[in-house]
Amino acid sequence: TIQYRPRYITGYAVWLVLWVTWNVFVICFYLEAGDLSKETDLILTFNISMHRSWWMENGPGCTVTSVTPAPDWAPEDHRYITVSWCFLEYQYIEVAHSS
Repeated sequence: TIQYRPRYITGYAVWLVLWVTWNVFVICFYLEAGDLSKETDLILTFNISMHRSWWMENGPGCTVTSVTPAPDWAPEDHRYITVSWCFLEYQYIEVAHSS
């Protein structure tokens, strides 16, 4: 491949560096390294929407309970919930997945 397709190797190497960089960022984000905080919506969604990890509701052993009535500040298109009894917190699942 190196002998016949150097552009493919170069493209793959660039993609690999970007992918590893993104995964390191996600790990640092969920472990709240430095000034990163998973409570801010600016980093992953640019404050356009509310970010919530899929694992927060669907983690192993998690029990999801809808809160009614939803508070006034909650967007109409989002569910307002509480999550309890998770075997493993969602941020650790996200870190393991990115690792």
